[in-house]
Amino acid sequence: MKEHVTQPSRGVHQASNAPNGRITSLLSDVIEVLTETDFPLSAYDILRCVSRSDRRRLAPPTIYRALEKLIANGLVGRLESRNAFVRIRTGDPSRLVYCICDRCGAAQAVENTSSCQLIDSAAETLGFQVRHRVMEVQGVCAQCSTCPSFSSASQHPNQNDLPTRAPK
Repeated sequence: MKEHVTQPSRGVHQASNAPNGRITSLLSDVIEVLTETDFPLSAYDILRCVSRSDRRRLAPPTIYRALEKLIANGLVGRLESRNAFVRIRTGDPSRLVYCICDRCGAAQAVENTSSCQLIDSAAETLGFQVRHRVMEVQGVCAQCSTCPSFSSASQHPNQNDLPTRAPK
C-alpha cells in the first residue's frame, strides 16, 4: 500500500476564529507539535508540549477545543483506538487509513479511495448513509519488522505490552 500524501487544501489559519483570519498561537502550537512527530499524541501529551511559563495556564478543555477546530478543518485526525491525535497531510481526510505500529506506536496515514468506495457501496446496498468512517489497521511498521529483536515469536505481543502513547 503506497502512501499518497499532499499538502492540506486549507491553511491552518482557517481553523481560527481570530479577527483577520489570523491563527491563534495555541492552534499554531498544536499543529507544530503534531507535525514534528510520527506518533499519535493524547490531548494531555499535547498539553504538556504546548504549556509555556510565559502564558496563562492551559487546561485540557482548551486543548480539546483547539483539536476540535483543527479536526473540523481537516488538519488533524483522531485515532479512535488510541484516543490520540495526528497531523493530517492530505486534502481529503475522509479517505485515510491509519496504519498503527503495535511495537513502537508510530502512526502513518495512507489515502485509499478504493477501500472507502467499497465500504460506501456496501453500506448503500443496506440503505445506509455513511457520515463518518474510521479505518485503522494495526500491525508492525517497516522499521520495527527489520529490527533484530523482532522475531516471529513476538509478532503477537501481550495486549498489556502495546504502547498507548508516544515515548517521552
